Amino acid sequence: MSGVRFIPLGGLGEIGMNCFALEQDGQIMVVDCGVTFPEDDVGVDVVRPDFSWLISRAARVAGIFITHGHEDHIGALPYLLEELERDVPVFAPTHACALLGPRLAEVEISRDCLHEVSVGNSYPVGPFMVEPIAVAHSIIDAAALAITTKAGVVLHTGDFDFDEWQPAGHQTDEARLRALGDSGVRLLLSDSTNVDREMREASEGDVAVALERVVLEAKERIVVALFSSNVHRLEVLLAAAKQAGRKVCLLGRSLVRQVEAARAIGKLSVPSDLLVAPERVRDVPRSQILVLAGGSQAEAPSSLRRLSLGTHRDLALEAGDLVVFSSRVIPGNERPVMRMINDLLRLGIQVRSRLTDSDLHTSGHAARSEQRRMLELVRPRAFVPVHGTLHHLQKHRDLAVSTGVTDTAVVENGTPIWIEADAPLEKEATVPHGVVRVAFGGLELDAETRKKRLDLSRSGVLTVAVAIDERGRLLGTPSITSYGIPGVDEHPGALSRLTSAVQDVVQQGRGRPGLPLTEGIRRAARRIVHEVSGVRAVIEVNVLRVD
Repeated sequence: MSGVRFIPLGGLGEIGMNCFALEQDGQIMVVDCGVTFPEDDVGVDVVRPDFSWLISRAARVAGIFITHGHEDHIGALPYLLEELERDVPVFAPTHACALLGPRLAEVEISRDCLHEVSVGNSYPVGPFMVEPIAVAHSIIDAAALAITTKAGVVLHTGDFDFDEWQPAGHQTDEARLRALGDSGVRLLLSDSTNVDREMREASEGDVAVALERVVLEAKERIVVALFSSNVHRLEVLLAAAKQAGRKVCLLGRSLVRQVEAARAIGKLSVPSDLLVAPERVRDVPRSQILVLAGGSQAEAPSSLRRLSLGTHRDLALEAGDLVVFSSRVIPGNERPVMRMINDLLRLGIQVRSRLTDSDLHTSGHAARSEQRRMLELVRPRAFVPVHGTLHHLQKHRDLAVSTGVTDTAVVENGTPIWIEADAPLEKEATVPHGVVRVAFGGLELDAETRKKRLDLSRSGVLTVAVAIDERGRLLGTPSITSYGIPGVDEHPGALSRLTSAVQDVVQQGRGRPGLPLTEGIRRAARRIVHEVSGVRAVIEVNVLRVD
């Protein structure tokens, strides 16, 4: 066959969890392998793609190529490698390798599978030849990928922008992108995340000036919340702290891992006398400390969330302290982030963010004008938008059409596209796809268990335990316990009604002919709970038969 197949498994139809495959000559290359985070709090740690399509073709997976080290691009890699159950080479930029090495070791996967790549070189992955191209982003070592296939060059932008101020990373290589456009790009896959914003509101240089200003002007303790992977800003904040005569404390495991990784590859210099361990931060005068904290999205176990609640074991904020958000709110997190900000305000904390100082953050994703610039540089024959909800994808497609691209396709996860050298893009029948929710502890949270947890969180649970003898007579008083049911929890009247109803069912033998005793008890209890509280609670019944 003369073409190549594009199979999206994550990141198309949603924000995050980026992962797609290219298939040619019976061999498969995977690009990125990310996670996203749960929308509800039912004990889910992360959400990853369903890899069943890849696992059923495990012997044909020639390699995995990573564009950069953000969680939505690398977080699911250990799960995929474990499920493939065979050695598969993983090609990744230096910084991403530094992040992945310890993570693979945690699940006993050898770091030998990691192969560091650099821009300006090309790497064979099965039947594909892949050239990483430097792009600017909110993390160092980000790369676009020019993939040579039978159908022609498939250019994947990865996450990118055209910001020219990158203190710890590299700028987007426009000359190489233009050269690829001159020689011909068969298909462009481009990041759609920020398509709703027409122009970049600020550069990383503007953010650096703003952060330095805030640190130098502050009088009391400063806490800066930022995405831990943004080494650019870490470098700026460390320099500002040193200039202001402040020590620096890192709060949050992700932040510590990112700093360690950047230091290990020589991309971040941290003087040994600048850092203060978390357990010693209380000993530093408030005017002499800068705290860098994870948790800008109000994640429940994060350092910043615990600081806002006054439950952090190492530090308690005081009235007059300053918390700076050098971050954006990821869609879906608006309510918990605002709740956290209000909790900080109740403590008497000063809060500054994009709402008070517009230059405290800028996105690492291309705005609409930058996406247009990418299209004009590359001049692809065909275009498929990636990384975004259906709204983002369709709007990006329309942008491509406005620049003169006539062969376009919008697909979501699971819908492959067949690409030939001299034929229009062709959508194919969907393949197995979806999400896998990973619970805290590392095991999969299946759909039925998740439903039970959601039911419990919505309506509470009532447990009923009774003991009966061999003749079906009740032994003692039924034990009834209510959790999370308004009007029932700790309400003697309601619990008394429930006890009487359960006793009546047992005394009647089986409630009614053909109905098991446990079900009779469940129905009677559910009816009373609904009458009292208006909710249909989960009712758990345990009948103990004593001979």
